[in-house]
Amino acid sequence: MNFGLYLPLLAGLAFCNQCRRPDDSQAAALALPAAIAMGLATAIMLLLGGGLLALADSAHLDLPLPLSAILSQAASALLLTGALPRLAAGEAAQLGLRWPMLLLNSLVAGLPLSCLPSTSSPLASLLTGLLSAALFTLLLAQFATLPPRLQRCALPVWLRGRPALLLCALIIALALHGLGARLS
Repeated sequence: MNFGLYLPLLAGLAFCNQCRRPDDSQAAALALPAAIAMGLATAIMLLLGGGLLALADSAHLDLPLPLSAILSQAASALLLTGALPRLAAGEAAQLGLRWPMLLLNSLVAGLPLSCLPSTSSPLASLLTGLLSAALFTLLLAQFATLPPRLQRCALPVWLRGRPALLLCALIIALALHGLGARLS
């Protein structure tokens, strides 16, 4: 697995999650709790998707790996989306845990992990999923706290707001690419 490409992908995914949030004061106050909730939901989806993929392997379904990985990750996102309204409908809506972003996060964060070599142990794949979910949560928290810090900076007018966030996302992605290239 090429972590030099996977880690910047997580930074881009965290940036997309931040850009979907509205720019009002209530969304700014809930940005960090929403980031933590989305990271926790992604960890749950990765674990559930890994379990569904293991069940599909043990049932000897003759599906190619990419298709079974897509189906397991999509099923995990849809299962969590179905369970959230029953468990915490108001909180899920307030924190922005809606099915399109849950599905996107599950697919983008989980699919590269499904391409790990089959010789890796189940514990190694579980730890890799948990580590990627933890990194994704840290990136979401980083992007949630960036806008207030960028407002205190003396940036040029053309660089304020989303352009500054995009520049920060590119810098973080480049740093993670260097780290991922050393890990691969």
